[in-house]
Amino acid sequence: MTIKHGVSFADLHLWFAWFLPGFCRIAADEGIELAAERGWFPFGVVRRAGFAYLAVRPALDGEGVEFGARAYGPDGDQAAAAMVEQIQAWDRGGRNTEPRFGYWPADSDHSRIPAGTSFMPKTHGVISISWS
Repeated sequence: MTIKHGVSFADLHLWFAWFLPGFCRIAADEGIELAAERGWFPFGVVRRAGFAYLAVRPALDGEGVEFGARAYGPDGDQAAAAMVEQIQAWDRGGRNTEPRFGYWPADSDHSRIPAGTSFMPKTHGVISISWS
């Protein structure tokens, strides 16, 4: 997926957190090969014996950047494929809309949560988010 220069992708990591099982934040200490690489963001995904992280490179037309994933480990290809799938899903369904949040206390009517809304059960209620 390509994003033109100056276009925000600030909520992509939020999309990952909700829709990408195994999503994680990566910290690369100074002196580690990954820390020296250019064009990566600290968002990753783990799949069995592999992981992938969000990588960017200049678009071929020079008008922006391409988003993808770089894979490591025996199951890295699976992790990268899962991340790329969610990058594409965000591009189709979340990129041009603002996320909407809701909180539904435990004793409230959860059947009123709008269709198409993702939710996360918590101790005292449910947090919902939608990109509609």
